[in-house]
Amino acid sequence: MLGNPLASLRSQRIKPLVLFTIVFHVFVALLAPLLPLASTDAQDSGSLLQGPSLEHWLGTDSLGRDVFSRLLHGGRPSLLIAVIATLISALTGIVIGSLSALAGGWLDDALSRLIDFMLALPTLILLLLISSFFGQDPVILSLALGLMYLAPIARVARSTTQTLLARDFVRVARLQGAGNLAILGGEVLPNVWRVVFTEVTMQFTWILLAFSSLSFLGLGASPPTPEWGLMIAESRSYMTLNPILVIAPILMLASLVLAIQALVDHE
Repeated sequence: MLGNPLASLRSQRIKPLVLFTIVFHVFVALLAPLLPLASTDAQDSGSLLQGPSLEHWLGTDSLGRDVFSRLLHGGRPSLLIAVIATLISALTGIVIGSLSALAGGWLDDALSRLIDFMLALPTLILLLLISSFFGQDPVILSLALGLMYLAPIARVARSTTQTLLARDFVRVARLQGAGNLAILGGEVLPNVWRVVFTEVTMQFTWILLAFSSLSFLGLGASPPTPEWGLMIAESRSYMTLNPILVIAPILMLASLVLAIQALVDHE
């Protein structure tokens, strides 16, 4: 009997912190260029790998660049790529999944097998190949990430659409003479989006982690761009001299991903 009240109490305590964390990251990403911060690219050859100080709050990296400034700017490229890729993934996945369920027959079978095939692909390996072949163009990376992560969204959209097609309001629309496209745009998609939103949000976190992983491997953001994954890669050799160089971007990335997932879990 005490389980639900306790869970509700924990949820009420966690949710404000989760929301604050997400809002903090969004505002920092948007406002970082307007804040009175040191230049992310300015190098101080006399202050290499320095610890925290009044001049450099989190110290400096191996090139003498201000870590605090680069840390606050580090979410901008990741969030921008992740948002664009998630929009591509969501729109394409929802349309494919909904059309598959609505069309039925051989088209449904073909699209379902395509979705299953994409789910079985080694996503990160393919992203590494694409990035190696086409380079680190943000447009190519956004498109590749969006297409690679659309399969789970398409699968949920298909399942949701199949459920909706059995509902009375869709049957009424058919009796009134509405065609498949009219039903798709007027009855299915508005309702599918509400259900698929959770899956889209989760895919956003996976895309964010994937882009940071590519940057860590040298195939995402290109130097001297301040990006969390790239910052970790550039500083891992100097962790014993200044652990903040690696710990700070890890904490920023982890706090954002965990906050988004926690928010979804508590919905």
